[in-house]
Amino acid sequence: HGFRRLRIRWEIRDDVHEAFLKLACCVITYRRVQAFC
Repeated sequence: HGFRRLRIRWEIRDDVHEAFLKLACCVITYRRVQAFC
């Protein structure tokens, strides 16, 4: 899905948007680690 929710900021609150951004970073990192191992 390409983290479509992060491309356009739908959330009004900053903390919710930041939480989704951090979650996406964790998922990307996890996928990279899995591909490496």
